[in-house]
Amino acid sequence: MVWNRFAEICRKFFWRASKNSGTELPIPVEIQPGELFTRFIFSSAHFAASKGRVKPHAVMPDFNEKKKRWETSIQRIARLTSSEVWAVGYQHAEHSAARRVIKARADGQIDQVTRQKLSLDVNGPPYPRHVDIVGWPESDKDARLMRATEISESLNLVMDPRPKN
Repeated sequence: MVWNRFAEICRKFFWRASKNSGTELPIPVEIQPGELFTRFIFSSAHFAASKGRVKPHAVMPDFNEKKKRWETSIQRIARLTSSEVWAVGYQHAEHSAARRVIKARADGQIDQVTRQKLSLDVNGPPYPRHVDIVGWPESDKDARLMRATEISESLNLVMDPRPKN
């Protein structure tokens, strides 16, 4: 029992390693203001490469039936190089057999999300750097689109560096 309390305190105040993310660099348990995140993009319709622009639908939430909420999956990228970020995406987000192939990513700061009165659920799966953006308006699609637009306008588009087939 004492050990469980000690472990809980450690989780709150110390760093934990991201063992399954392709890197052993530690990340804080709590999301820090200004922390960087990325959203992997699987559809060419969700960005304009020629303009270097991320479109709002790239960050629009999907409804999670199990959790009964709207959410957008993002990944924390603090302390990762660009190639390490891509490795995380290829390992944990991409699923080529299901035609889920990364085309680009959208990088930004967590503050861009919280300014829209949205919350963050640091939930781990599918890997320790995974976070869901939650708190999207339940029944107002236009309000969700407006918030996604505000977020997308502040994101940086980064194209997948792999050669095109």
